[in-house]
Amino acid sequence: MRNYLIFILVSLFLVSSTYADSVRILDDGDDAYQVRMQLIENAKEEILISYFIFADDATAMEVLSLLRKKAREGVKIKIMVDAMFNSIPADVGTHLQQENVLIKNFNSFNFFRLSKSFKYRMHDKMFIVDQKKIIMGGRNIEDTYYGRATKNYDDRDIFIRGDIAQQAASYFLELWEASHLEAFKQIKLNDSSASEQLDQIQTNFEMKQALVSFELENWETNLMEVENVDLFHDAVTDRKQKMTGTAKHLYELIEKAKTSVLIESPYLVITKELKSILADAIARGVKIRFLTNSLKSTDGLFPQAAYIGQRKKIVEMGIELFEYFGEDSLHSKSIVVDDEIAGIGSFNFDPRSQNLNTETMAIIHDAKLADILTESMKENLKIAYQIDQEGHPTGYSSKLPGVSLKKKILTKLIQFLIVPFAKGLL
Repeated sequence: MRNYLIFILVSLFLVSSTYADSVRILDDGDDAYQVRMQLIENAKEEILISYFIFADDATAMEVLSLLRKKAREGVKIKIMVDAMFNSIPADVGTHLQQENVLIKNFNSFNFFRLSKSFKYRMHDKMFIVDQKKIIMGGRNIEDTYYGRATKNYDDRDIFIRGDIAQQAASYFLELWEASHLEAFKQIKLNDSSASEQLDQIQTNFEMKQALVSFELENWETNLMEVENVDLFHDAVTDRKQKMTGTAKHLYELIEKAKTSVLIESPYLVITKELKSILADAIARGVKIRFLTNSLKSTDGLFPQAAYIGQRKKIVEMGIELFEYFGEDSLHSKSIVVDDEIAGIGSFNFDPRSQNLNTETMAIIHDAKLADILTESMKENLKIAYQIDQEGHPTGYSSKLPGVSLKKKILTKLIQFLIVPFAKGLL
C-alpha cells in the first residue's frame, strides 16, 4: 500500500511538472485587447509591461487609465518602453509616476553615442501579471494592433499561464535596473488636466466595458495544457552581441529541424548566417516556407526594399516563399518546427532582430499547439501569393501587384540608393 501511494504521488508530480503551463493563441485583435484589460482588472500584486511602441491614442490611454486605477489599489506597476517609440504625453507620464505607475525608457537618445542610440532598440513585447500569466507576441500598445484603426495589423499573441511568467518577470526586472534605462522625464504640472483626462477616459471605458460580453474566466476555460515552454530572450547588456540570445536559440531550432520549418515574418531580410543555416537544412531535406509582406501590404518600405532584392535568390535556394496580400499589414512573428515546436514572439527574420534589437519568443514544445498554430498560419496563406522561380508573384503579370506607381518608384530609390549603404540596419 505504501509503495502504491508513493507511485501515485510521483505520477502526480511528473504530470504537474510536464504540464506546468497552459496556453491559448490570440489571433483576434479585439480578444487580444480584452484579455489585456481584464488581466489588469484582475491583477492582485504586480503588472510588468514592456513594449517597443506605446502610442498616444485611445487604446494606450485606456490601458494607462486602468493601470492608474490598479496602482491606487496598491498593485505595483512598471512600464518599460523603447525610448524612440514612447509616445506617452509628458503631462500624462508625469501624472502617472506621481500615482506610482512607474515608467522607464530604454536607451534614450544621446548625441555622444549616436550610433548606439540609433541601433540598439528594445523590441520586447511582454505583458506579465502577478508573475503567473503573460502575453507575448507581435502586438504593441496602439489602436492599429487591435483592429481599432482604419488600417490595422494582422498579428498574433500567445497567452500563457504558468512558470514562464515568473521567468519573464525575472528578465524584466533585471533589465529594469540596467544602466541604459532611465525614468520617464517628468515635467512641472501647472494644472490637473492630465488627471482629469484619465478620469474621463476611465469613466468612458467602464461604460463601454459594461456592454462587453467578453469574460476572461470563461475564455481561460479553453486554455490548452502543453508539455514544455521555453522563454527566449537576449542578455541584459548595454550593447547587443551579434548572434546571441533569441537569434542563437531560434537558429539552433532550425539547425535541428528534421522535416519542416514554417515561418511568418513581416520583415524578411536573409542574413549570411541565416542563409547558411537554411541551406544546410534544405540539403538535409527539410521543407522551408516563409510568409512575409508584399509591397502592397507592408508598413516598412526600407526592409521591404532590401527584401525585394533577395526574393528570387530565396526561391532559388529551394525555399517556398509567399507574400501576404491582404488589406491589413502582416505583423505576426511565428515559427513551427517539425510539426512539434511552436514559437510566437517579437523576432523578425532580419538583421535588426538578429544583431541589434532585444527580442523575446515563447517556444512551446507541443505537437497539438504546433498544429493549431500551423492552421492559423494557413489562414494567412489564403490571402497570399507564392513567388515563382523568377521572383515574380504566381498568377500576376505585375512583379508588384496592387502597388501605386509612386510607391514603386520610392521603393526602387530606396533599393538602389540606401539599401547598399545600410546593410545590417534594415
